[in-house]
Amino acid sequence: MARIYIRRKEPGKGWRYRAVPKGGGRLPTVEPSTKFYVRYPDVSGKFVWSHAYDTLEEAREEAAGFEEHRGITAGRIPVETAIRRFLEDARKTKKRKTVIGYEHNLRQFQESLDKKPRFIDEVTKQTLSDFRDFLADKGYEARTQHNRLMTVLSLVKKNKIKTDFSLTADLPEFEEEPAVPYTDEELEKLFAAMSAEDSLRYKFFLGSGCRDKEVTFAAWQDIDFAKGLYHVRRKEDVGFTPKRHESRTVPLPKSLLTLLKERQKHPPHPRWIFVNEEGRPDNHFLRKLKRIALHAALNCGQCKTTVTKGRYERKYRVEVTCKTDPVCEHWYLHRFRKTCATRWQEHGIPVRTIQAWLGHKNLETTMIYLGVTDVDKLRGQIDKAFGD
Repeated sequence: MARIYIRRKEPGKGWRYRAVPKGGGRLPTVEPSTKFYVRYPDVSGKFVWSHAYDTLEEAREEAAGFEEHRGITAGRIPVETAIRRFLEDARKTKKRKTVIGYEHNLRQFQESLDKKPRFIDEVTKQTLSDFRDFLADKGYEARTQHNRLMTVLSLVKKNKIKTDFSLTADLPEFEEEPAVPYTDEELEKLFAAMSAEDSLRYKFFLGSGCRDKEVTFAAWQDIDFAKGLYHVRRKEDVGFTPKRHESRTVPLPKSLLTLLKERQKHPPHPRWIFVNEEGRPDNHFLRKLKRIALHAALNCGQCKTTVTKGRYERKYRVEVTCKTDPVCEHWYLHRFRKTCATRWQEHGIPVRTIQAWLGHKNLETTMIYLGVTDVDKLRGQIDKAFGD
């Protein structure tokens, strides 16, 4: 049986739920901001909570709906229950950041439903199209619409629901960002503006093609100096798991290994290769990179964004450009990864091998990472192709 509750903070007791009497009973005293919740049994018989309702009338309508379907919904799963189970499973296998994204996307999906459909098997192609239009009306770009719809499609697929929603015709189209590796000139100017400490950090990104967290949690025991390899391994004690939960091995260039050997003679930490001032694994690589690019006068000067400046009560929002602030969109860590992959390709490394080194599940993803070689580097081969 579905029941309605209010949630409020009581002195000395913290947050408490209090049942709203059914029928003509006296209502508990409530503030204008009070939210109402429905507690109801799902198909397994377990009591779960609904999301918050602004008015008692909305909550009563919802509770009545559960009662209306009671007895004829055996085997049917409410959308809210399907989402809860989906997130519970995601928390077991996905990273916290990914789960937070899922939670946000599915909250928006529920918002777009406006309480209908009530059950997951009622989700149709039209339901998904309405969610796409809902996101478009809120001003989200096509890429964002695409990603949030993919979360909902995963939910639908997990519950074995067929909707005929087409991944090619119905998903928003967006132009895939081309792989643009850093040029040799850009890298030369960038590294010239770095300290020796920062230089080693970003040469590790460039030479290994690793992701942000894979560099953050790089440990000395992961480096095989004899074979010139970096083993990307999970470290459960600090909550680090490689993407897709798969460890892998990446080759490192001799120049990088030489720098690492020198660092190992007087390591900043017995376990971690890169640490912050507090001795913990460093994780502010992107912020530092943007500051260095600004200092090196490498920003494009066209990027604009709004940032928060000041501290405490003096904080304020202001629009800035990358002419004066470290906000240039052309400087980001994944470009090191793309640059590394492109260099491997230019020097004859097989694409399948590059795929394994990058840790990609699909070859199509690897192909996106491979940039186009500069024409100047290929001039000799171009001329030979025509006998010049």
